[in-house]
Amino acid sequence: MKKTRTLAAVFSLLAILTIGLAGCSSKSSKSGSTQQASFKNKTTKKADVKSTLTNSTKLWYVTGAVNAKSNSGMEAYRFNKNGKVTVYNVNKFYKTYAAAKKANALNKSGELNTTFKTKGDDTVINFKGKLSDIPMTQKFTVKKTLTGTNKATKLKVAGYHISRDIDNDVTQAVMVKVGN
Repeated sequence: MKKTRTLAAVFSLLAILTIGLAGCSSKSSKSGSTQQASFKNKTTKKADVKSTLTNSTKLWYVTGAVNAKSNSGMEAYRFNKNGKVTVYNVNKFYKTYAAAKKANALNKSGELNTTFKTKGDDTVINFKGKLSDIPMTQKFTVKKTLTGTNKATKLKVAGYHISRDIDNDVTQAVMVKVGN
């Protein structure tokens, strides 16, 4: 009799624990899927690309990778709110626009008109104008965000992975600004 009561108590305890764990498991998977859905909302992130670029007075560097080595330097874009961007050639990342200007490192290539469009989950930036007095058009398709550190300058950078299309020649690149 004692043995039967003890076994009944053990089985009851196991049944309660199983039901409790099953309830917690289904509850956490439901909240996890809600949380995952909010992270997958690319439209919100992509809608911020235009305001992120145009509200910043920083230089946006376009290069093959955060730590790409180039003997010819890289391009730096400075966006403004009126739909234009000034393009410079620079030799490295600078902490601020003022620092690059003070170092006399801003070699102006030209000024381009910009338009921003959302295409599916991606933001597309179209550029049109003249660089070094040569008419050109190019397109950046913003893919996803990135953060990293440039090893040469030890500066933290943040920005976007992009597909860069110049005259139907598409390359993968990054467009980053130096963090605060």
